[in-house]
Amino acid sequence: MASFFCIFAAHNDNIVTIIMKNLMRFCFILLILAGSLLPQTTIAQQKSVLVQTLQEGERLHTIRQGETLYALTKLYNVDAEAICAANPGLSAGNFKAGTIILIPKSTKAETAKVEEKIIQETVNDHKQGLAGSDCREIHKVKSKETLFSIAQKYGVTLDELKAANPETKNPDYKLKKKSLLCIPFHHEPVPVKTEVIPTNEELFRQAKKESEKLSVIKVGVILPLKEQNALSARTLDYYRGLLMSIDSLKKSGLSFEVYTFDAGKTAEDIQNILARPIVPMLDIIFGPVDPTQIKAVSQVSKANKIPMVVPFYSRSSEVFGNPGLFVLNAPDSIQQTEVARLFKASFRAANVVLLETGETADGMVPVIKQLVPSLRFGQLPITENALFSRLDATKDNVLVLSSSDMKSLNVLFPVLRNVIQKHPEMKIKLFGYPEWLSYTSALIDDFYMADTYIYSPFFLDYSSEAYRYFSNKFHQNFNAEMLHATPKMAIYGFDCGMFFFQGLSRYGKNFSVQDLNFSGLQNDFKMRRVSTWGGLFNRQMQFVRFKPSHQIDIHRL
Repeated sequence: MASFFCIFAAHNDNIVTIIMKNLMRFCFILLILAGSLLPQTTIAQQKSVLVQTLQEGERLHTIRQGETLYALTKLYNVDAEAICAANPGLSAGNFKAGTIILIPKSTKAETAKVEEKIIQETVNDHKQGLAGSDCREIHKVKSKETLFSIAQKYGVTLDELKAANPETKNPDYKLKKKSLLCIPFHHEPVPVKTEVIPTNEELFRQAKKESEKLSVIKVGVILPLKEQNALSARTLDYYRGLLMSIDSLKKSGLSFEVYTFDAGKTAEDIQNILARPIVPMLDIIFGPVDPTQIKAVSQVSKANKIPMVVPFYSRSSEVFGNPGLFVLNAPDSIQQTEVARLFKASFRAANVVLLETGETADGMVPVIKQLVPSLRFGQLPITENALFSRLDATKDNVLVLSSSDMKSLNVLFPVLRNVIQKHPEMKIKLFGYPEWLSYTSALIDDFYMADTYIYSPFFLDYSSEAYRYFSNKFHQNFNAEMLHATPKMAIYGFDCGMFFFQGLSRYGKNFSVQDLNFSGLQNDFKMRRVSTWGGLFNRQMQFVRFKPSHQIDIHRL
């Protein structure tokens, strides 16, 4: 049976004690953790962020048209393997003009100095001839000797002998008995090599290293678990979900060691955790949450090439310099970019009508305005006649509320229902916000009626057998109900564990963006690098469509 180690760093704490008691039935506690930059930034801002991540001796290079990886090795005196290692997101396929890559510090310069020193020492040895000359010794010519026989005698070539005795090159020169000749040091001829220039494909293939298979996955969890507050309640449910993913994967033959640390509150707390001998040996780290602590853990992650998963905080700049950092909760700017792509692909040639609610506008509204410059505006409170006057019978009509609040929905739906009943020929769709998923228990029939498209990086079907099974299993394991939140933190933790642990088991620590054909219970992951050498953001986005036929579809690009 696969071993499962739960090592708790928090001592004498009520919450952890409760966790341990509830986990006894769940696990055996034996000896007992684009391709692109952030959108909506200028090129200058992007370069400024990138430059701040550089270490001493590193530099940025923009690939030029026709340039090759081999050419860069010569230009910067850096091995192809070193360039590939510094840019894990670089491949023969995306080695294209305009791509910015990281050039690591050259180690060849030191090697060249050592080689030059050896050569110079050899030359100096040769200079230690007679009286500091190049002559190894002086030969007095004997009777019947020739230049050729003398060269053979001393193991030098005829050309070397003549070069050491320039007078012998004179056409009138005759070798005389008792004359003196300089016998030089012999130099082995340097073979002339014909250089074969390798292709990008060959260099990338040679540089690729097979990742070591993990017989036991050492998991580090650094999350705030001790405090009696909303954040700790969320992270506790997330942690329990991680443990359930481990329990599930143990049945397929995987083995785990789990090292759990309460993150504390201060920089000192996190440094005490990072000083533990086990930390550099971990295969993956989940957490922490605090941005200062994330920075400290990221430095250890990068130095030891440990994949690091940040499940909650979205604005860490560490992602620009740590290729092993996975940010699962992408910033608004990235989410808006993905929604814009989805909106444009789903509603081509549609008649988009923006309905101003009078409430605080959602951040997506300016994005949609840029997508559809010809937006038609309306004002709530809205009437049937006013809404009908904005519809186009020849197109799909996409209604966009300027805010995501429930109050505005309650104003819209009665009016919209009457319009749909009186004008069934009109094709009407409603664009929705992620917050609306938490309104489904009260408004699901209205969502169906309006043919609602809610954008969200996650979705949980509460009517599914898989959800009911998970919910029951969670209660059995922890004698508690899942936290009432959207998304469900426990299922978020479970999906994270299933995704990353399966990636590690297949690809080892080199796991990054390989296609796992993963489909989570609630969360899916579409990890993409911010640069060829940076970390990864989760760019997963989808439309959850509530169809008038009372079916729910998922629309992705």
